[in-house]
Amino acid sequence: MEDSESLNADSKAHGEKSASKPNKAMRLAQTLFVLLCAETIFSLPYRSVYLLRQSIPQAWLVALFVLVVICACYRLRQPVLRTLSSMLDAPSIGNKVWLSFWIGVGLALRVVWALRFPVTLSSDSLIYFDVAAKMAHGQAIASVFNPPGLSLFLAPFFMLFGARTWVPILCALLLFVATYLFTYGLAARIQGGLAARIAPMLVAIWPCCFTLVGGNSKENLLAALVPATLYFYLKSFNPKIDLSEINVHWGYLIAAGLCMGFAALTQPGYLLFPSVLIGFELLRARRLLKAAARVTVFSIAMLSIITPWTVRNYIVFHRIVLISTNGGSVFYRANNSNANAQYEPESEASLPKDEFEADKLGYKMGEDWIVHNPKAFAVLMIRKQVVFLGDDALGAFETFKFHIDHPSPLYAPAKAISNLFWLVLWSVMFLGFPLLFKLENWRLWYGILFLPFLYQWAIDSVFESGPRHHVPYAALIAVLVGMVLSSAAPKIPNGQST
Repeated sequence: MEDSESLNADSKAHGEKSASKPNKAMRLAQTLFVLLCAETIFSLPYRSVYLLRQSIPQAWLVALFVLVVICACYRLRQPVLRTLSSMLDAPSIGNKVWLSFWIGVGLALRVVWALRFPVTLSSDSLIYFDVAAKMAHGQAIASVFNPPGLSLFLAPFFMLFGARTWVPILCALLLFVATYLFTYGLAARIQGGLAARIAPMLVAIWPCCFTLVGGNSKENLLAALVPATLYFYLKSFNPKIDLSEINVHWGYLIAAGLCMGFAALTQPGYLLFPSVLIGFELLRARRLLKAAARVTVFSIAMLSIITPWTVRNYIVFHRIVLISTNGGSVFYRANNSNANAQYEPESEASLPKDEFEADKLGYKMGEDWIVHNPKAFAVLMIRKQVVFLGDDALGAFETFKFHIDHPSPLYAPAKAISNLFWLVLWSVMFLGFPLLFKLENWRLWYGILFLPFLYQWAIDSVFESGPRHHVPYAALIAVLVGMVLSSAAPKIPNGQST
């Protein structure tokens, strides 16, 4: 495709040398990529067995066995990956028909799931619903404990259709369409070909993604905003010139910042996301001053979305609250002697009832605990990583178990299918990493697709962790898997996959 060809031209300054002889940057990038793949492959069976058996030795034994089996398959990676790519390749079907078919499949899966397995809103999903309803009716919001992004997104729909429980499902369907299209857009610009067919298909049938349709989950919104941000950031580069030039489409760059600003309003952890783009620019740019200008414009656009809410908070509460006040309590719950690497309703010590004071004190108490307990904090970091990586059954959990007195017997098979899908994706990336790093544009895909996931991994290593936090990166993982299988596909004389 024209877009992918133009972007691939960016790597020619580094490309052929990097592809033929790994340099220090490539070796470090490969090491981080392989280690994260291996950690995910290990974490999934470890966490599953531990939750089932409550036995650390059994969990270690099974996890090591799975990791050894996947490593043993490395010698057979070429026939395995080529077989998978051949199964997914359908050259007789045009792109439009292919994309239309799979978006239809994705919508059908979500509609059927929502109708067959309705979810009663509770906890955060109910709070977001209630706040959106108040916004739609112009009522005052007495707290800024929770971030407002999802509620702000829902409010216009509630104004149109009323605060009905089917409206978030409609929004989830619209967000899936957006995620699907941005996934295709990213894959088309970075590589094109078979990768641009496989990636959106994976998003359409991803078990965790389609089972979240009825839960009013903010992850559905973030799953669209994250790839949208990265797509617009890439789109901002003029495709007729080298990517290291400053001559960019500023409208796309601003659009990228606006998307990330709304993502930060939805999940404040994205406030530091410009650091990802700095990493991307350092990885591949030759003109750092011009790269700094791009990141600066992105950051200003991002802040322009957040600032009105900050001003509103100051007018209402007479305090400077950038987005929300839950950060301190979350940080302390994640870093104290009673922390278990994921959500815990109670901490070692109680925080003040005043949400503003609790926010400040929570950060201080969490920092003090880390300083005085460095070894315990290091162990807790590893446990948080296992929680972040070791499960992909959030939709099944919220549908069949969360806040249900008697979990459905469907929970176990739904969870098994979801986690098996997650395991296959990471196994493909693990087996296919040499193919990815042979691509001339490895700096491009690494910065746009992998660094954002690494960013979230780092945040979850410190703050409260949870498998829900990797859901927004589904599109990026799908593109990486698509690129592996596209690169593994048999070639015909003209260079196209069969």
